[in-house]
Amino acid sequence: MEELLIIIFQFVFEFVLNVLSGIPFDWPSKNRRTPEPESIFFECFLWFCGGCLLAGISLLMFKHTLISISALRIVNLALAPIVSGMISKSIAKRRSLDNKFIVPRNHFWYAFWFTLGLVIIRFTYAMRA
Repeated sequence: MEELLIIIFQFVFEFVLNVLSGIPFDWPSKNRRTPEPESIFFECFLWFCGGCLLAGISLLMFKHTLISISALRIVNLALAPIVSGMISKSIAKRRSLDNKFIVPRNHFWYAFWFTLGLVIIRFTYAMRA
């Protein structure tokens, strides 16, 4: 029973870290003075590269993943980008009430691609404990 509880806590902790990793980068959009672009392909690519870069830096400091079970690592890989995107979109939706230039859909994709880059690199290169 104790091992199961440890596994659950490890998964929740790393999942929350992955999901919340993109939120600090979203704060500057609060004070936008110009409309967000309709085409966001290049920005999403930059967010993805930023997530990969942050994951690479994190691997220098934290070589091991907290999640030791392969199935939970795959769940983290699949769910973290989606949940991160939904959180970012809800924050942007709230901010768009005060600032008409914020497009919540764009913020979903920015967070999604950032977190996807982060979890792909961590999934691929982090060693299981």
